[in-house]
Amino acid sequence: MERHDKQEIETGFRKESIEKAARDIRIATIAAAVLFPLFTILDAVIYPDLIGAFILIRAAVVLGSIAIFVIVGTGAERRHARGYGIVAYLIWTCSIVAMVHLTGGYASPYYAGINLVLITFLFILPLDVGRTAFVCGVVYLSYLIPMFFAPPISSHPTFLNNHFFLVATMILVIMSSYLSTKMRLKEFTARFRLARANEELKELDILKSQFFANISHEVRTPLTSIIAPVQSMFQGDAGRLTEEQQTLVGQVYRNSVRLLDMINQMLDFAKFDARKMQLRLARVSVAEIVRDVVTVFTEVSARKGLALSYEVLEEVPTVYLDREKMDRILSNLIRNAIKFTDSGSVSVTIGRNATAIVIKITDTGIGIPDDHLKRIFERFQQVDGSSTRRFEGTGLGLTIVKEAVELQHGTIAVESTVGRGAEFTIQLPLDLETRAPDAFIERRGRDRRNADRPFTGPDRRQGPRRGAESSRVSVEDLAFADAGDKTGNSVTAKSPATADGLEVLYAEDNEDLRTFVSTMLSKFGHRITTAVDGQEGWERVLRLPPDIIVSDVMMPRMDGYEFLIAVKSTDETRHIPFILITAKSELDSKIEGLEFGADDYLPKPINIRELEARVRNLVTGRKLHEAALHTRELEGRIQELSLSFSRSLELRDHYTAGHSNDVLAYGIIIAEELGLPIDARLRESLLLHDIGKLGIPDRILLKPAALTPEEWATMKKHAEIGAELLRDFESFRDVADIILAHQERYDGTGYPRGLSGDSIPMIARIIAVADAWHAMTEDRPYRAALSFSEAILELHRNRGRQFDPGVVDALFSGLVSRRILTHHDVNKARCVMN
Repeated sequence: MERHDKQEIETGFRKESIEKAARDIRIATIAAAVLFPLFTILDAVIYPDLIGAFILIRAAVVLGSIAIFVIVGTGAERRHARGYGIVAYLIWTCSIVAMVHLTGGYASPYYAGINLVLITFLFILPLDVGRTAFVCGVVYLSYLIPMFFAPPISSHPTFLNNHFFLVATMILVIMSSYLSTKMRLKEFTARFRLARANEELKELDILKSQFFANISHEVRTPLTSIIAPVQSMFQGDAGRLTEEQQTLVGQVYRNSVRLLDMINQMLDFAKFDARKMQLRLARVSVAEIVRDVVTVFTEVSARKGLALSYEVLEEVPTVYLDREKMDRILSNLIRNAIKFTDSGSVSVTIGRNATAIVIKITDTGIGIPDDHLKRIFERFQQVDGSSTRRFEGTGLGLTIVKEAVELQHGTIAVESTVGRGAEFTIQLPLDLETRAPDAFIERRGRDRRNADRPFTGPDRRQGPRRGAESSRVSVEDLAFADAGDKTGNSVTAKSPATADGLEVLYAEDNEDLRTFVSTMLSKFGHRITTAVDGQEGWERVLRLPPDIIVSDVMMPRMDGYEFLIAVKSTDETRHIPFILITAKSELDSKIEGLEFGADDYLPKPINIRELEARVRNLVTGRKLHEAALHTRELEGRIQELSLSFSRSLELRDHYTAGHSNDVLAYGIIIAEELGLPIDARLRESLLLHDIGKLGIPDRILLKPAALTPEEWATMKKHAEIGAELLRDFESFRDVADIILAHQERYDGTGYPRGLSGDSIPMIARIIAVADAWHAMTEDRPYRAALSFSEAILELHRNRGRQFDPGVVDALFSGLVSRRILTHHDVNKARCVMN
C-alpha cells in the first residue's frame, strides 16, 4: 500500500511540477523580456563603444523569451515546460557570458550579471536539482573554456575573486534548488495524503450512511412483524388477557412503536444526509393537518396536566405539501414541547403572510440556553447530554424537522428564554409545486384524513397495520406510545413475599421498565420498592436500608453513579450490595461503575432471571463477607472439621490412632526447614491425607497381614476417593488436588496419575515423606516399627526415586535440629549407602 502511494505521489508530483513549470516559465519569460532591455542603460554608461552589440544580444534574449512564452502557451508543448525552462535559463545566462567575454573576460565586472540571473530566476522559475546543476555546468563551461583561447591571465587575484564568487553562487543555487524541491515534495505529499484521507472519509461517510440505512431497514422488517401480532394481542383479537398480561403486552407494543419510530427517524436522517429524500406533494389543507395532530396529542398533554391549544389566525388556502413530512414536522415539535414542559401550556397557531404559511409552536417549558440555540438543529445535539438528563432522545428529531422543512423550501426558526419556554416558527411556501419542479405531485390526490375521524377513545388503535403502512409510524401511534410516558410515582410492589425473599430497592426513571422489573422480581418472592431517580432512591435507603440496590445509570436529578457514591461513602450503607444497569455497553462505562464501588454491572436489555440470580448471589456474598469478619473463629471451625475427619478414620483403625496428627507434626517440621508458609492448606492436607481410607472396606483397611494384589489395588484408590470426597466442600477443593497426588512417586512410578518431579505439588511431596517416616517408625499389625537408623537408611535408599531429595534432607535437618535424631544417625546411614 505504501509503495503504491509512493508511486502515486511521484506521478502526481511530476505532473504538478510540469504544470507549475508551465506557469512559472511564462512569468519568467515576461520578466526577462522586460528586465533585460532595461540594462541597456548600464551598457551605454559603462561600455558605450559596445552598445550596438549589447543591444543585439539583449534583443535576441527578448525575442527568445517571447518565443518560449508563445510555445509553452500552446497545449501540446506544456508537457515539455521544464525542458523549455532549461533553454530559457541558457539563453539568459549565456547572453551575459557573451557580454563578459566581450568586456574583458575574467576581469569583466559583468560576471556579476550571471549571478544575478541565476539567483533572480531561481525564485521566478525554480528547476529541480538535476536541471539546475545542468544549467550551472553549461554556464560555467561557457564562462571558463573561452579563457583558454584568450590572452594569458594578467591579474590572478581578479580571476580568482570573480571565479570564486561565480562558483559559490552556482553551488548555493544548486543547494537551494535541492532544498526547494524537497520542501515542495514534502508539501505535495502532505496535501496528497490529506486529500486521500479526505476521500477516504467521504467514502467512509457514504458507507456509514449506507450501512446505517441497511441495518435500520433490516431491523425494521422483523420489528414490524413483531408489532402486528402484539397489536392483535393488545386489542384482544388473540383472546382475552388478564390485567397483568394486558399491562405487559401494552409495554411491549408501546415500546415497539417507539423503537420503530426511532428506526424510521434514522432512515429518514440517512436519506437526508445522502440527499436522497424525495418530495411527494399533494394538495392538502394545512389547517386540518395541524388540527388533527393537535387533537391526537391532546390526551398526552392532558395526562401531564398541560393545556394544548390550537388557533387559526388567518385563513390558510390548500397548498401542495408533503403530507408525511408535515406529520413528522408537527409531531416532533409538539412532542418536544410536551416533553420539555412540566407545567403550563403548549399552543399551536397557524396563519399566513404574503408568500408563506406560518405555523408556530409555543410552550412554557424549560427553555433552551443561548449557547445551544445555534446548534439545536445539528445532528445528535441535545440540550442535556449528561447521565442525569431528564429527557430521553436520539438527538435527531430537530435535525429531521429542519431537513424536512428546508426540503419543502421552507424555513424554521427558534426563540427561547431559559425557564420561560421556547417558540418554533415554521414558514412554508404557498407555491411549492413551482419551486420544486422535480417533486412527485399527486395531481388527483386527496387528503385522506377525515375531519370527523375520532382520535381518542378505545377505538383509536383499532385496525391492523397493512402493507406499506406497517413500517410507518402514524401520529396516532406516536400519541399512543407517549400516552404511557406519564410521570410515574415510586411504588412498593405488592407480591407474595417468601421467607427467603429480599428487600430490593430498584431505581429507574423509565416507567415501563420500572413496572416490569419490579413486577417480575416480586414473583421470585422479593419485596420490591421503586424510585424514579437516584435522589428518591437515596432518601428511601436512609429511611429503610434494603438488602440490595439495583439502579439505572442515566436518571434525572441524581444519576446512578452519584447514587452509588452516596451509598458507598456512608458508613451505615456502604455494606449494601449495589448493581448498576445501563444501556451503555462500552467497557469504559463498566470500569467507571466498578471503580465507583459497584458490586456488579448489568447491560440492558435486562434478563430477569440473571438479575434475580445476581441479586441473590450478591446478598449471599455479603452475608458470607460478614461471616468472614470472624476469620479466626471460622478457621478454628475448619480445623476442627479437619480433625473430625481424621478422627473418624482413626476410630475405624485404632492401630493408626494419632497417625494424622503425627504426620501433621512431621510435615510442619519439613515445611519450616524449606521456608514454606504454615497455612491452613498445609495443615488440612497433612491432617486429611488419608481421608480416602474411609471408603476402603474394613476387611482390607483393618487386615492384620500383608494385602493381596487385589486388596492392594483397592487400597491404592484411597487417594482418589479422598479427593472426590473433599471436592464436595468449597473450603477443601485446593486440598483435594494435593490429596490426589500424595501417593505419586518422584520418579513418576506412583499413582494415580503417574506424576513426577516438580509436577507433583510440593505439599504432596511433603506428605509422602512425613507419612513414610511415621509409618516406618510406628508399629503396624503386620510388622514391628523400624529403628531410626533403619528408617533413615530406607528414606536414603528411595531418595530421588520415591521421594523428593530436598524434602528428605529437610526432614533429617528438622529432626536433628529438634534433637529427635543426631548428626551421627544421619551420617551413619549415608556411609552405609556409600
